[in-house]
Amino acid sequence: MKNYENMTYGVRQTFNFPSTYFLRADVLNSDITIAKGELNNLTNNLISEIKLNYEKLLLNIKLLDISKENLKINEEFLFVAGKKYEAGATSNLEVLGAKVNKIKIENEIKNIESQIKISKAELQKIMNVDYFIEPREAQAFEELHLSKEDLKKKAIQNNPELKISNLLIEKFSNQISLSKSEILPDISLEYTHKKIRDFESSWGFEVGVTVPLWFWWKQSGSMKRTNLDFTIARNENIVLKKSIETDLYKAFEEYENNLRQLKFFKDEVFKETDEILRAAKKSYEEGAIGYVEYLQDLNTINEAKVQYSNAVYNYNISIINLERLTGEYIK
Repeated sequence: MKNYENMTYGVRQTFNFPSTYFLRADVLNSDITIAKGELNNLTNNLISEIKLNYEKLLLNIKLLDISKENLKINEEFLFVAGKKYEAGATSNLEVLGAKVNKIKIENEIKNIESQIKISKAELQKIMNVDYFIEPREAQAFEELHLSKEDLKKKAIQNNPELKISNLLIEKFSNQISLSKSEILPDISLEYTHKKIRDFESSWGFEVGVTVPLWFWWKQSGSMKRTNLDFTIARNENIVLKKSIETDLYKAFEEYENNLRQLKFFKDEVFKETDEILRAAKKSYEEGAIGYVEYLQDLNTINEAKVQYSNAVYNYNISIINLERLTGEYIK
């Protein structure tokens, strides 16, 4: 190297056009924000799934209590029917009917107990624990006064899926700006040291502009792709927003309908059921009504309790669905 007549050495660094770095940072920040949004969406869906399964567990436990209570009443009826048959006051048909009904209720209890085990196993899997979940409270409902328009505003602002969709639009918008910025030439900086034998060495500094050959074709294709991605994301956002609004209106209608049913049961039906049961039991024991009439009264009361429990379940499910759509805790 020392014998060369002419030596030049130095350092060269090429940079993208300055705006490219800022726009690229915006795209990367969008990716980070989208990843956080996806995590929030998964969390929101997981919480809803846990609540839905928990409400199902509470419903089955309540139905089990109703069936056990019904079984107890039927056993009392079977006892009375047996005594009346021994006294010759009724036929063996009533006794056989009561036994069949008792077997039917016992089978129903076993089915509900099986459903409870399934619900507990499902919760165990979702929550990733090694034990069964045992509820600390009974099935219940809290009357809420909700506004459809307020819920709609919250859903538009806070729905996790819609947030991700909005972020995707922002990301593709940044990518469009980035692809336009990448059309601009790269800038190079070079610092050199030149030495010629028997002469003093010289130093130099160069600033250059790099324009790739046929650069427009590549960047034109990139811009078309990002514009297409932006258009797709924007259209999907419109469809998603309409879908969320529809689901919210549906959940709100279910909330109002179930609340109406609950008030009807509470204010009208349950005021009469206890009296119906007491009067039917006394009338049957005294012979004023027969087996068929008594059984009809028992079925009416039992069906009312089951319908009420299902209405509580459906009401709570509608609230959970509204929470999932709005991304907020409502109760």
